[in-house]
Amino acid sequence: MKPGKENKKIHGIGEVPHVVTGLKALSESGARYVLVGGIAANLHGLVRATKDIDVLIPKDLDNTRKILKALENLTWGISRELDAEEVILKPFTIIGDMPRVDLLLRAGKLTFEEGYARRIQRTIDGISVPYVSAEDLIRSKLTNRPHDKLDIENLKRLQAIKKK
Repeated sequence: MKPGKENKKIHGIGEVPHVVTGLKALSESGARYVLVGGIAANLHGLVRATKDIDVLIPKDLDNTRKILKALENLTWGISRELDAEEVILKPFTIIGDMPRVDLLLRAGKLTFEEGYARRIQRTIDGISVPYVSAEDLIRSKLTNRPHDKLDIENLKRLQAIKKK
């Protein structure tokens, strides 16, 4: 690391300054979205290494335009090459920028409307971070992927500990 440069840490997100940049861009976009995936898991206390941002969004053209516009200033500006109309026609779109951002219209068994209605909002280092509740995070991980099954077990354990 160069002298004078610091890696920022955000509660459970780790030393990934690009992720912080992406979260800030999303926060300032004025768009509706909610975080799922590794970042949401970290914010619930489940330590997960992650370098991407999983974003659950509504099937809404204007909102998707705001999100793509916000992500234009990431390292390579890949979102400039995407068409919002095409994004809302697919179940997910991977923006292979730095950081990688996955735009999801559905996460496992969770819809945007459900996750957004029960979202948790936190401000961390001046960045507004909306993320799904623990119950909705579990629903978002109801897939056939082995690491999602493991995450569900660990999230349920954390919930049990918090209730005690």
